[in-house]
Amino acid sequence: MTPKRIVFLASGIFGAIGILVSIVIIAINGGFSGSGPSIFNPPTSKDLWSIGSNIVDGMNLTYSLTTTNGDKSNLTDSIVSMKFNDIDDKWKIDYKVQNDSRSSTIKDINANYSKEQLLRTNPITQQNEKFIQPIEASILAIRDIAREPKYLVVGAVWEKIFTSSSTIDAKIEDTDTISTPAGNYNVYTLGYNVGNSTSKIYLNKDLPLPIKAEVYDENDKILYEYELQSVSR
Repeated sequence: MTPKRIVFLASGIFGAIGILVSIVIIAINGGFSGSGPSIFNPPTSKDLWSIGSNIVDGMNLTYSLTTTNGDKSNLTDSIVSMKFNDIDDKWKIDYKVQNDSRSSTIKDINANYSKEQLLRTNPITQQNEKFIQPIEASILAIRDIAREPKYLVVGAVWEKIFTSSSTIDAKIEDTDTISTPAGNYNVYTLGYNVGNSTSKIYLNKDLPLPIKAEVYDENDKILYEYELQSVSR
C-alpha cells in the first residue's frame, strides 16, 4: 500500500471516528428525540450551522436590540439594520443604528468583516466603536459559541461556558416555531443556565445569524435581548 493511500485511509478512519464521537455525545445529552437524525440515521453536513452561511450580496437584516452591560455604549430600544455587501474576500456591513427607537437620529457606519466567522478586518473610529461594540457583543456574540460549524440537533453541545463557580453546557435543547415581526420561523433553541435564569438563542438553519435571543448574567440580569424585525435579499 502506497504512503498516499495510507494517509487517505487514515483520514477516512479519523473522520468516521469524529462523526461517531459526535453522535455519542449528542445521544448522551438527550438528542435524537422525535423525527430527524438518530443513532441509525446520524447527522450529516446538512445538519450543520455556520455563522454567516447563507449571506448573499445585498442581504439586509434588521433587529430590535437592547444591551445592558453597564457602560456608556449600551443600546436601548434600538433598531439595528445590517446590509451585507460582497467585496471580494470580505463582507462590508453597512450599519444603520437608531439608539432608542423613539429618536429620529440614525447613525450610519460601515465596517469590513471576514467571510468566515464574521470577524472585523478594519479599524473604525472610537465614536463609531460605541455603536458597533454592543452589536458585536450581542447579535454577533454567537461567534464565540460557534467558532466552527455546529450540529443543529437536539442534545448537541455547542460550547462549555465557564462561570465563577461552575462549567455549563450550552446546547441545543429543543425545536420550536416562533413568531417575529419578520415572520414565523422553525427554530432550534440553544440554551444554558447561568444563575437562576435560562439564556436562550434561537437559530434557523437558513439564516446566517440568530433570529432572537435573551441572555442573562450570573446575577440574573439581562445582558442583551434582540429580535429579527425584517429580512430582505
